[in-house]
Formats: sequence, structure tokens, C-alpha cells
Amino acid sequence: MPLFPLGTVLFPGTLLPLHIFEPRYRLLVQRSLERKAPFGVVLIRSGKEVGGHAEPHAVGTEARIVGLSPIADGRSYIVARGERRFAIESVVTDAEPYLVGRVRYLDEQDGPDAAARVAEALDALGAYLLGVVAVTDGSHGERSLSDELKDATPPDVAYHIAAALSVDATERQALLELATAADRLGEETRILRRETELLRDLLVRLRARGERDARALN
Repeated sequence: MPLFPLGTVLFPGTLLPLHIFEPRYRLLVQRSLERKAPFGVVLIRSGKEVGGHAEPHAVGTEARIVGLSPIADGRSYIVARGERRFAIESVVTDAEPYLVGRVRYLDEQDGPDAAARVAEALDALGAYLLGVVAVTDGSHGERSLSDELKDATPPDVAYHIAAALSVDATERQALLELATAADRLGEETRILRRETELLRDLLVRLRARGERDARALN
């Protein structure tokens, strides 16, 4: 499978916009379109996203191009949709200008108590989004996400919550690598509760500062 190492993580069922400008990845995209074939998105473990060699993490996500906006100079903007997770078994570095991997697809399992984990994660997501609204004093684009996911399968819920989290790439990669949806949902609940507490602390500080500023004006 052609591999596209990036500084971000793609989850199954979610979308990833990309600006394609390096010649090697122009070729990868061209071949993917011509062959109607997917490529693999993998988080960079070491190395650079642009130019030179990049060593990828061992688990990535199959991506299929669902949108294309070509530019006259040969660059393009694409939108890729994540499909199946895979594990890289070996990497070939000299067959093509881009990395090519021999991969094994990973099964999607609900895991024990998945339904209960879904309920906990959606409750935590709702509380987190309310915290975002309170801190920003306005609406938030993802605040209806918990409602949209109520009828989704546990793996779908887990991946969409993972994509919505404002955490660094290392933490997102750890979520991608977990074996079951139940494990992923449990970890997401922990992260959401942690982030909600941080938002509450921030809101307290913002209100205290507002009160001090108001007193200073009187």
C-alpha cells in the first residue's frame, strides 16, 4: 500500500483535507485516482513531513480520495475519508518515490461493556462541549455531535469522538492503536473529563478577571 506519512492522525469514518504539492505525493494521488485505490495515512514517528525520509508509526488508516480540487501549477487539494485501520508489517523505501508498506488490516471489535462505554463517553462529550460554549461565550460547531452519534455503532462513536478531541498527535495515535471500541471509549471519557475540568478552571479564572476589571472601572 502507498503510504503518506503526516503530522496528524486519520480515524476511520472521518475526513482529512490535504494540500498536495510535493512531486512524490502528486504521483501517489494521481495513481490513487487512476486506479481507484486507497493509500495509507500514517503518523510520523521521526523525520519530516516535507522533504526527506519519515519513519511512520506502525498503525495507520486506509484513506480513499472523495474530493479533488486541482490547481493549474500541478498542486491540488484533496479530501480523503478514513476507512480501515492497518498495521505495517514491512516498509519498502526504494520501490517508489514515496513509501510503500506491506500491511495487515485490523479487526474492529466492540469489546466488553461497549454500550455502557458509549453512554459514558457521550455524557462526557456533552459536558465538555458545554464547557467549550461557556468559555467561548457562544456556540460551538461540534455541540450537536453527541446527539448525532446516539444511534451509531461503538466503533463509529469512538472514532468520531477521537477526531473531535483537541489533543496532540501522540495521544490521538494511542487512541487509534487501541484494540477495541470499548477501550477507546474508556480512554476518551478520561480525556474528556480531564479537558472539562481544565475548561472549568479556565472559566473561573476568566470570571475572576472580569470582576477585577469591572471593579477597576468603578
